[in-house]
Amino acid sequence: MDNKKRKFKEYNKQMFRDYKKSIKHAVFDETLTLYILRPIAFIFVKMFYPTSITPNQVSLMTTIVGIISGYFFSRGDVVSFVIAGSLYFLSMVLDCVDGMIARLKNSGTPVGRIIDGVSDYIVGISVYIGMGIGFGKGLIDIDFLPFNYWWFLLIAAISHIAHAMLVDYYRAEFMAHGLGKQTSTWEEKEKFTDELNKIKHQKGKLFEKILIAVYLGYSHLQLFKMDVNMNAKEEYKRLTYFNSNKLLIRLWFWIGPTAGAFIIIISAFLFRPIIFFVFTIGLANIYMIILWIIQVKTNKKILIKNKNL
Repeated sequence: MDNKKRKFKEYNKQMFRDYKKSIKHAVFDETLTLYILRPIAFIFVKMFYPTSITPNQVSLMTTIVGIISGYFFSRGDVVSFVIAGSLYFLSMVLDCVDGMIARLKNSGTPVGRIIDGVSDYIVGISVYIGMGIGFGKGLIDIDFLPFNYWWFLLIAAISHIAHAMLVDYYRAEFMAHGLGKQTSTWEEKEKFTDELNKIKHQKGKLFEKILIAVYLGYSHLQLFKMDVNMNAKEEYKRLTYFNSNKLLIRLWFWIGPTAGAFIIIISAFLFRPIIFFVFTIGLANIYMIILWIIQVKTNKKILIKNKNL
């Protein structure tokens, strides 16, 4: 019995070590991702890890499940919305799995990270288009909207993207300046620019070139939205940045991609799109503007060097 207990205890310790190795730094993850999605995703990680399934193949699974979710949203009835919400949740879980496997196998690549991001956008587009088609079936109450629901969906989608970009930007900056765990958005832009210049004349790498070009466009837009000098590198004292931003980054997470997706899922389960519209277009945008003003003022106070390179 003692031997069984010892083996069970050792097994649990090993599982915990694997789990810790598979996740990002705790500060890096959105709260809902860290405490809900990743524990569930780890079940899939343990299933896929012994196989030859690659992180990029898991990203493909994520995309397929997300597209199917969009299809069920397009059906427009109560049961289909519940199925759609469930599949959307599954795609979010799988979206965690690819990175967790990459960290366990130490097989992550910059292009793989871009593929993961592209997958997120394909899933998001599928869900939004699916909801729009579903609303058009007339089975769900959208009479509260003062004009065509497609315009509201467009505004909600743009809002969702803006929230995601801001959260992604400040998360990357926190990891770079507050924890020293990765390069900043500015440095990432420079790194991928160098990579694109390196492969642009090589044959057979069209897919990688397109992905890197898309990522550079995304990074450029992030820096533009943040009112950052494109040719300037911002520098801070690490401990000062950490202490000044540790609460702010947690506050950003409540309008991150995961939070927005959870609102869509809750709205789908309850068959109440008003919850989604009020949060995404109303509450989240007000929250974003207030938090952004606080963030900019905070970072200006602790900026120690801004030099042209």
